[in-house]
Amino acid sequence: MKNMKNTILLILTGFIFASCEKENFEDLPNPNNFLEISSELEFDGTVYTFIYPEDAPSSYFKVDFNSLPTQRVYWDSPDKFWTIIWEGSNDTTWTPVVNYSTYSNDDGTGHQMVYVNPTLIGDTLNIIAKIDEVGYEVYKEILIKIESYE
Repeated sequence: MKNMKNTILLILTGFIFASCEKENFEDLPNPNNFLEISSELEFDGTVYTFIYPEDAPSSYFKVDFNSLPTQRVYWDSPDKFWTIIWEGSNDTTWTPVVNYSTYSNDDGTGHQMVYVNPTLIGDTLNIIAKIDEVGYEVYKEILIKIESYE
């Protein structure tokens, strides 16, 4: 019985030390993180321009990013659009024009689609990308002006 207790104690002690070592390596920031974002839209050196398609009820454009392979990139924008929660109701919700996060491919490239509708024509959207790891953060943003077809 005493040998069994000692064996269990030894196993638990080894498990605790192994767990601590693993966490220490996982929590180290990666100084090699980088993030570049851009778009194929027309660019004047400061702002990209998206020409909204004539008579379209909604549309999308693509933002490209480059980072480490299989890197999670978080997205945000202060620009939002409203949607009806369910048909027949007057309840609406405000939704950012970008999804919450994406992952880069094995080669480090990726894309984020940005939703636009006619209510955003004339606005300049602020699209924000961020890598957020313990002790290390990379933050990039671009501006996209939404113009009418005319």
